[in-house]
Amino acid sequence: MNETKIINFIQDFGCVRIDQLQILFSEENNNFKNILRNNMISKKDNILVHNTKKINPKMLVALDILCKYKKRLNKFWLGYEPVMISFLSNENLLYHIIVAGSEDKKGVVKLINSYPLSIGKADKLILAFPSAEEFKDINCSEPFLYVKYPELEIVNNL
Repeated sequence: MNETKIINFIQDFGCVRIDQLQILFSEENNNFKNILRNNMISKKDNILVHNTKKINPKMLVALDILCKYKKRLNKFWLGYEPVMISFLSNENLLYHIIVAGSEDKKGVVKLINSYPLSIGKADKLILAFPSAEEFKDINCSEPFLYVKYPELEIVNNL
């Protein structure tokens, strides 16, 4: 395991659950205790947090989605609001993962409806909302997957 790579990942993304790290870094039996020694990372329950960041529930949802695509990933990186994570698939398709919280879901729907001007061009969008209510209000020309979280229930498939 490359500890520096893991620490840099946590610094970039802010927080991550241990099971997500195990999937993304193919370290199924690793509990990542070694990275806690350097005082840059702290652990709260099963979540590792960089000391300059806070636990971001929306990022944890985005990382859950990214883990579902692990076998199809070529590379991934941190996005810019409202895009949490962007990734390139093995098929050279660019995906944006957008996670809305209950406090900003209407604003995120407006941004998605003005796509691509407000978000940046991608081949496909993965939209995660806390309920399925906003699905009927989304009018986007790009193919998108709509997911209800925390259970990651697919409401609309690509």
